[in-house]
Amino acid sequence: MIVGQGQLTELLTTLHPSKLSPVDAETIIELVQLTLDADGREDADEIKTYFALSKSVFGLAGMHDISPPMFVSDDEDSERMVALAGKVSTPEAKELAFACAHLLSISDVDIAPEEQIFVSDLRDALGISADRADSLIEQVNTAITPAA
Repeated sequence: MIVGQGQLTELLTTLHPSKLSPVDAETIIELVQLTLDADGREDADEIKTYFALSKSVFGLAGMHDISPPMFVSDDEDSERMVALAGKVSTPEAKELAFACAHLLSISDVDIAPEEQIFVSDLRDALGISADRADSLIEQVNTAITPAA
């Protein structure tokens, strides 16, 4: 499933209507990359979604000419995820990070158990309640589901 760039930007702007800081934008994209890597497979739809999410998230920070980076670290992914989650500066940016991770995890329609675990652990690391996470998931799913 590929979400159009305009549709994606509209969704992210709804989730985070104010300007995003460049540091939060980079941190969110690094968390999205960890989501991409969570199941050890990189589906073409996931990669396209990663690039589209990067463009939209960086756009929220006014960073329109930034190419989507690929982050490399020697840290374990779970330790890195917790450290990155702690760097996200506002509750709204934390919710945006969670929503982006969820969106990437469903982009190939086949949500791997490792992805589900990663997104759940990310929710905990970001300090988002289960009820709020469910609301964000519903909002993302509704925004990207084609009308019948």
